[in-house]
Amino acid sequence: MKPDISNLSVAELEKLTDEAGALIESKKEQELDTAYDKITEIAASVGVTLDELVGRGNKTSKTTTRKPVAPRYRNPENQQETWTGRGKQPRWLAGKLAGGAKLEDFLI
Repeated sequence: MKPDISNLSVAELEKLTDEAGALIESKKEQELDTAYDKITEIAASVGVTLDELVGRGNKTSKTTTRKPVAPRYRNPENQQETWTGRGKQPRWLAGKLAGGAKLEDFLI
């Protein structure tokens, strides 16, 4: 059964709101403490620390970014044009290879 608060004054309602807010915060803290205790218990049951258990959940996905690679090939006509040897060949290199040049000719 709900209490009848319709007859309360504004001051009484504000006081009730403040008390309810404090009670909500207190209950949230209790729930967090209970959850922390449960997680600590689970970690102990499998023989790991809480940090190890939480760290396992923080692992990044299997996809990783590649480290930058130094260029291996350079266009002799334009020193700014380089290629690492990964991915699709740049147009300048593909054109020269199609013209009969060898890939080794462009090694840095």
